[in-house]
Amino acid sequence: MPVTLYGIRNCDSVKKAQSWLRANNLTFDFSDFKLNHPDYTTISRWAKSVGWEKLLNKQSKTFRELSPEQKVIDDEEHAIALMHQYPLLIKRPVLESEKKLLIGFSESTYNEFLL
Repeated sequence: MPVTLYGIRNCDSVKKAQSWLRANNLTFDFSDFKLNHPDYTTISRWAKSVGWEKLLNKQSKTFRELSPEQKVIDDEEHAIALMHQYPLLIKRPVLESEKKLLIGFSESTYNEFLL
């Protein structure tokens, strides 16, 4: 089953996910948000799958640095456009396989859905 892990290299949650995948002998491709920004269609697909509220990381440094006007997010379309413009607003890691999309890292969730 092909698996792609999205995030940034220096994120602790991404590092934990990578370590878990390697420890469980699961091969994966890694896509760094800083080098390969996800396109609008991909972000839209993720938002529709898990909900834009879960995908948008309001705890991130990037979100805190937005203007007060930008922080007012009224709907999914606005949220997707903002995450497309600022990919570091996407909660990390994003793990995508043919059958599942997981946001954030939880060892128990990875165990449940990937083993």
